[in-house]
Amino acid sequence: MAERAAQKTYDVCLILEGTYPFVSGGVSTWVHHLVKSMPELTFTSVCIRASSKDNPEYRYEVPGNFVDPQVVYLHDHDTQKTTNMGRKDRAALMANIRQWHLSPDKADHSAMLDLVRALDSTGGQMDVKDMVYGRGPWDIMIELYNRKHTQASFLDYFWTYRFTHLPICNIINAKLPKAKVYHTICTGFAGLMAVLASIRMNRPMLLTEHGIYTKERKIEVAQSKWIHNEQEDRLRIERELGTFQNLWIQIFESFSRLTYAHARRVITLYEGNRQMQLLGGSDPERTEVIPNGITLSRYENLKPRADTYEDERGAEGHFAIGFVGRVVPIKDVKTFIRAIKIVTQDVPGIKAFIIGPDDESPEYARECRELVKMLGLDPVITFTGKVNVNEYYAKLDLLVLTSVSEAQPLVLLEANCAGIPVVASDVGACSELLHGRTPEDEALGPSGYITRPAEPMDTAQGILTILLNPKLRRAMSLSGRERVSRFYAEADLIDRYKALYRECMALPGRM
Repeated sequence: MAERAAQKTYDVCLILEGTYPFVSGGVSTWVHHLVKSMPELTFTSVCIRASSKDNPEYRYEVPGNFVDPQVVYLHDHDTQKTTNMGRKDRAALMANIRQWHLSPDKADHSAMLDLVRALDSTGGQMDVKDMVYGRGPWDIMIELYNRKHTQASFLDYFWTYRFTHLPICNIINAKLPKAKVYHTICTGFAGLMAVLASIRMNRPMLLTEHGIYTKERKIEVAQSKWIHNEQEDRLRIERELGTFQNLWIQIFESFSRLTYAHARRVITLYEGNRQMQLLGGSDPERTEVIPNGITLSRYENLKPRADTYEDERGAEGHFAIGFVGRVVPIKDVKTFIRAIKIVTQDVPGIKAFIIGPDDESPEYARECRELVKMLGLDPVITFTGKVNVNEYYAKLDLLVLTSVSEAQPLVLLEANCAGIPVVASDVGACSELLHGRTPEDEALGPSGYITRPAEPMDTAQGILTILLNPKLRRAMSLSGRERVSRFYAEADLIDRYKALYRECMALPGRM
């Protein structure tokens, strides 16, 4: 208790998993703007990353009120760590772990909550062998295998069990900052840490989900090459998942339900996501939609208004088409590349740009470059890497988003604010961003074209429909500018989060 009392107290502690300030992207940009917009508050963070071998560097120039961030590595381990946990506490802990695994109702988060509270009663520190390497975990693993998974390889099951439980141990052992409110930007491991922090410090926590964590992890797990699947190796989410993939998904689902149950407010970006949160166990009375917003002045003057010039062949004398985002599988850059190949058969002389970092998934980035070369698109498509995207918005005639999963992508708001029509896959909030969310919004008219995900022909058709119709391009440009100006100003988002922080900071509790 004396150690806690000596700690510095921050206004807000952000719990961040695989994002800011080490990874660029929509969620990280959202966090950056949130912190910058509240200089009167002190923010700290716990940044969850895979391994210390990553040697991360900041991708953002962090604001002065973002201080003392800590990093927790999921897959680093120290088998020498010991605690003063007695035999009775250790036995109780093993019983809680066993109950969590054997709970018949996966929709019930109580077993996970009991485990979290049991861990907190030990002072928040545990010997890694209590979760992963010792006799207790071995007995639990054998029981689980014999009850549920005898059809699977025991050796593969053994390593999967260890690999799924070591990160939990590292989350539990992390030293947590003292803050007036804890705000996690996803469920998953970050959600588990936020719940632990809230319980230990007796302070409220908030959850903001941009994308639904369990849905996105299910896509990644289904497509993973590093999780053994005893079934036929097909990368289709629709097929039944294998034993080891299901183990990962069940753990992520238990984290999500725990986070939903413990958060004071569960926030997301659009109604479709909110409905998924409700299906995942969130209380309707504590859910809330706060749409993304952008700083209008950063984008609205990048290009001339569409009604001030005749752009039959684009402002640069040729059509410039951009993809803005990380070069990673979930963004489905390959569909963009294939669509561009189709478009070149009808509209020669176009230029296409893949604008964004390509170092997060090097193998996928290499495959994308090889696909460009194989399709003979080297003269057409340029990989820019990380750049100042505004320099490209200023010359783009069309933006294309081909993601297989999104929440409410900032790039669509940015493009519309700059007057750039959009072709986007029908995921997340893309449809309402381009066609309108309310009757008043819909009355403005479309600012883009919606396609089926992972369909190059459909994407190409959307591109051609807009490029070959100057009047439609101009109408979409004007609609996009008006839509963002009226419904997606960042100032509204900041005001709502300031109010939430004030409400939580004012609550009584241990400080």
